[in-house]
This record gives sequence, structure tokens and C-alpha cells, in this order.
Amino acid sequence: MSLTDQIENFLFIKRFSVYYWKDYEFQDNNKERNKFIITLNCEANEFPLSIILPTSKDDEYFYSQPKNLIDCVLFDIGESEFFTYKKNKTIVDLKNIYKEDKEFITAAHQENELIFKGILEVDLQNRIIQAIEDSITLDEYEIDKLLCR
Repeated sequence: MSLTDQIENFLFIKRFSVYYWKDYEFQDNNKERNKFIITLNCEANEFPLSIILPTSKDDEYFYSQPKNLIDCVLFDIGESEFFTYKKNKTIVDLKNIYKEDKEFITAAHQENELIFKGILEVDLQNRIIQAIEDSITLDEYEIDKLLCR
């Protein structure tokens, strides 16, 4: 393998990285869909990888109910360079944190399904951190782990 191939195949996952994942396979129903993910790992390339799947479907029934917005962070339209939905806010729901193992992440990367977009804006990172600290649905162990304590 050439040096260029090695560099192109190198995967470096840092906290609050934003990736576009083509054909992400949901753990609960085996459906595949293109999704953005935000990484929550404390150390680079720490596995299993904690990820959160933002959504823009705030106009549907589930997120129209205030009780379902508990432990959610809302990004306004235009607040992030990565989430550029034209009609809806982006919802980061702490109830939708998933763990992905190294083999699954590596396979997605090797198949060019995992595309690095950048690091989430600092003010949005801070809002997610604050939501984790104030969470009422996450247990104390998970809060500590997500806050890198």
C-alpha cells in the first residue's frame, strides 16, 4: 500500500466530529438511510464509539410534543455550517445516543460511506455538554462517561 493510500485510509475520530454516513444501518430496525452523526468519544479513536444522530424532523408528531423535547438541543436554521436544513431546526436528542464498535466504523470508512465534514462549532458543543450535565433521562454513569469524567 502506498503512502497516499495509507493517508487516505487513515481514520481519526475526534470528539464532536461531524460525519455524513451514507446508508447508515439503524440498530433497532435494520433500515438504512443517509445520516449525519456527531461523535461524543472523549479520546481520539476511542471505541466503542458514542454517536448521536441529529434529525431535522421537528415538524412531525413526536417532536411537536414538549415532553419529547426533554434532553434535546435545538440548533436554529443557519446556526451550524453542517446542518443546513432550510425549513426545520436540527434536533440533537440525547435519548438517541448509540454505540458503534470499531469494526462497524472501520468497514463504513473503507466502503467510503463515512465522510468527515468537520468539527462541530464550539458554542454548539457547549450546549450539548450542558444538556448532558442537566439530563434527566440519562443515568449518572452515562452522564459521567459522556462528560469524560
